[in-house]
Amino acid sequence: MKKITKQQNSTLKKQFITRMLIVLIIILSCSGAIQYMYLSKMISSGVAIEATKVSQTIEQGIEETRAASKAIELQLDLKLKLIAQHISDNLGDKPLEEITNQDLLALRDEFDIAGLTLFEEIGQGDIVGVKSTEPSDIGFSFKEFLGEESDGYKIMYDLLHGNELKVTHQTYVDKNTVILPIGPSGSHSEKPTFYKYGYYVDDDKDYMINPYFEANEVYNFTQEVGPNTWIKTVLESNDDVAEIAVVSPQVYADPSLMEDPTQPYKKIEYGEFKSESEKDKEILAGLSENPKRTAYIDKQGEHAYYKMFIPTKDGRVIYVGLDYNHLSAPLQNMSLILLAFSLISLVALFILSTSFFSKIYKNIQVIISQIKKLESGDFTTQSEVKDKGELANLSASANKMTSTLSHVLKDTTKQAEKVQTLSLDLKAEADESVEKVYAISIDLTSKAREDAYEINDFLEMLEEKLKTLPKTEEIETILNRVEEVRIISSNRAVSATDITITLSDLMKSMQAQSVELSEISGKLFENMYQFKLK
Repeated sequence: MKKITKQQNSTLKKQFITRMLIVLIIILSCSGAIQYMYLSKMISSGVAIEATKVSQTIEQGIEETRAASKAIELQLDLKLKLIAQHISDNLGDKPLEEITNQDLLALRDEFDIAGLTLFEEIGQGDIVGVKSTEPSDIGFSFKEFLGEESDGYKIMYDLLHGNELKVTHQTYVDKNTVILPIGPSGSHSEKPTFYKYGYYVDDDKDYMINPYFEANEVYNFTQEVGPNTWIKTVLESNDDVAEIAVVSPQVYADPSLMEDPTQPYKKIEYGEFKSESEKDKEILAGLSENPKRTAYIDKQGEHAYYKMFIPTKDGRVIYVGLDYNHLSAPLQNMSLILLAFSLISLVALFILSTSFFSKIYKNIQVIISQIKKLESGDFTTQSEVKDKGELANLSASANKMTSTLSHVLKDTTKQAEKVQTLSLDLKAEADESVEKVYAISIDLTSKAREDAYEINDFLEMLEEKLKTLPKTEEIETILNRVEEVRIISSNRAVSATDITITLSDLMKSMQAQSVELSEISGKLFENMYQFKLK
C-alpha cells in the first residue's frame, strides 16, 4: 500500500515560533484571568473586612452612647416622675379652674424645672394645654398637632383616661406616667431647644401634669461622644471610607413615620448618605422586614462605592460606603506588576527558546543541505556542526556515511571498468572463437558425411558381393554385421553434425552474453560517472 504524506509548506522554525506564540498567548490569557478572579476575590474580601471593621467601630460607639444615654436618661426619668408626683401633691385637690399660672410658676421655681403645663380634655377628645408657665404652651393641642390617628395622640388619650398604654418609643413608662426621650419642643419652634418631657396623671385627677426641663447639655453630651463623633473620627483616620451613616430602614419602608413629631424616626440618624440611589432605597426598605447583611458595588460616574448595609440589634442599619477605586488601587497595581513581570518572563523565555531553536534549526539546515547534495549525487560535501550535542553526532555520522559511500562508489567504478574491459575482451574472443568453431564444425561435418558416404558405398559393394555367394550361416552373420556398421557410421555422422550445431549455438550464446555483459558494464560505468566523488 502506498503511503501518502501531506506536504508541509511551513518550515519547522515557523511552526515552532507560531506554537510558542500561541502557548504564550494562552498562558498570558489564563494568567490574566486567574489574576483577575483572584484580585476580585481579594478586593471583595478585603473591602468586606474593612467595612465590617468600620461598622463594628460605629456599632460599638452607638452601644456605648446608648448605654451612657440610658443611664443618664433613667436618672432624669426617675427625677422627672418624682417632680411630677410632688407637683400633684402640692396641687392637692384644688380644681383645675382655681389653679393659676402663678401657682405653676412657683412650682417651676421650687423644683427648678424649665416649665410646667397642665392638659385637659376639651370637646371631642381634644387634649389641650390650659395652664402653663409658658404662654406658647397654652392652647397647644395634641389632636391638632399630632393628628387623631397618630400613636402619640393615642398615648396621651389613653394616659389621661387611665387606659392600657401601648407605647413603643419611650424611656420610662408605668401605669400613670410616660417619660419621652430627649427631643425638640413641639411648641418652641423658634429655637431648636431640647427638652425632657414627662406626662403624669394622678388617680384622683382628671388633668395631665406635664413638667419638663431643658436637656441641651445631656443631648449635646450624647452627640459629642456619640455616633457622629465616632463617624467623624473614622472618616478622618481612614481614607478608604467615603461615607458612614446610621439609618432607619423602617422609614424607608414607611416614610409616613417621620410625620409624627413624637416618634424619634429619621431616615438618617447619624452621619451622611449623599450617594443614596434608588437601589439603596429598595435594599433598606427590604431590610426592615428581612434584616441581613447586604453589600454591592455601586458605580456612579467616575466614582465607585462598595456599599455595605449591616443591620443592628435595635432595628437600625449601619451603612458603610467605601471608596472602591482607592481601596482596590494597591491590589490592582500589584496585579499589574505581577502581570508585567509575567509578561517579561515569558518574553525572555520566548527569546531564549527561539534563539536556542534557531541555533538548532541552523545546524539542521546544514545537515539537510548535505543530504540534498547527496541526493543530487555529490559525495564530496561534508557538514560542519559546531555543537556538542546530538546534532554534532548526527553530522559526524552523515560525514562518515558520505565518505563510506564515496569509497564504495569508487571501488564500484573501478570494478565496473574492469568488467567492461573483460567484457570487451570476452566479446572479441567470442567473436573470433565463433568463426573458428564454425569453420571447424563445417569441416568436421563435411568430413563426417564424406566418410559416411564412403563407408556406406563400401558396405553396399560388400553386401552385393556377399549376396552373390552361397548363403551360409557365416555369410548371414557378415551381412548382419555390415548392416550394423552402416547404422554406426550413419549415427556417427549424425552425431558429428549435432555436436557441430550445438557447439556453434554455444559459441553464439557466449557471444551474445559477452555483448550483453559489455552493455551492462557500460551502463554501470556510465551511471558511476553521475556521482561526484573525491
